[in-house]
Amino acid sequence: MARSPAEIQADIALTRRRLERQLEAMERYVPRAWWTPYVAALAALAAGVVLSRVPLLRFVKLSTRTVETGLAVAGTLGTVNRFVADRRRALSP
Repeated sequence: MARSPAEIQADIALTRRRLERQLEAMERYVPRAWWTPYVAALAALAAGVVLSRVPLLRFVKLSTRTVETGLAVAGTLGTVNRFVADRRRALSP
């Protein structure tokens, strides 16, 4: 069940259009300024300095706690969001 070259090219074109739309949507959130690469390089340098000063196991434990906290907050927000949506649905005529 080989696909024809026309089908493959159509899939490639579809994928390209979707990627272009997603990149255009991201441009709203990413600033196009001359200083953006410098900020990224400075952040990478600062992260490197911090990581060189913190022992590896301590960093892993801290990262694990941060992820656990984030998951707990996300779960709580999801629950509250569902509760509020159910209440609105129940109260609307």
